[in-house]
Amino acid sequence: MKNLAALTAVLALAAGLAACTSSGSSTAPATATAITAPVSGIETLSGKLTGSASMSGIPVFHLRLTGPVGTRATISLSTLPEKGTSYTLKTPVGDLVVILDSAGTSTGGLKSAKTCLYATTTTVPFTVDGASSTGKFAGAAGTGTAVFMFSGDDPKFSDGTCIVSADVPASAKTAVATFAATIKLTVGR
Repeated sequence: MKNLAALTAVLALAAGLAACTSSGSSTAPATATAITAPVSGIETLSGKLTGSASMSGIPVFHLRLTGPVGTRATISLSTLPEKGTSYTLKTPVGDLVVILDSAGTSTGGLKSAKTCLYATTTTVPFTVDGASSTGKFAGAAGTGTAVFMFSGDDPKFSDGTCIVSADVPASAKTAVATFAATIKLTVGR
C-alpha cells in the first residue's frame, strides 16, 4: 500500500510539472520577455495622399509597413530633405528613427502639355538609427531609400498653355502624393 501511495504521489507530481511546462500554462512572470534571434529582411513602407491632403505644405503620410516588422506608421514631411536630418516614424510597436545620408536627388517637370500634368520625384538614401529607435525597432540596423512623388495637373492660361510656377498650385482634383521606402533591416539585435 505504501508503494502504491508513493507511485500515486510521483505520478501526481509529474502531472503537475507537465502542466506547468505545457504551452498553455506558464509559471514565468508576465513581464518576462523571450530572447529572440535577430531577423533580417526587406522592410517596405508605402502611403498615398490625394486631393488637398497631397498639396499640404506639411504632408502627413499614414504608412503600411511589411517585412521583418509588419505594422503601420505615421510620418510628417515637414522640411526639405537635408543630409543629417532625423525622421521618426511612429508605430504601435515602437518608433523607427532614420537619418538622411544626403539631400537626395529630385527630378521632374511638365509631363504633358495637353493636360498640363506636372510630376516630381525626390529620392533620398538613409540609415536606420537603432540607438534612437524604440520598441521592436530598438537596436535595429539597416539602410534604405525613400521616394516621394507628387503629380497633378497645373492650371492653364486662357490660350491653353500650362502655368508652370511654384506660386500656382496644381489642381486638387488631380493631385496625388506617394511615399515609398525600402529598408534592408535587421531587428532583434
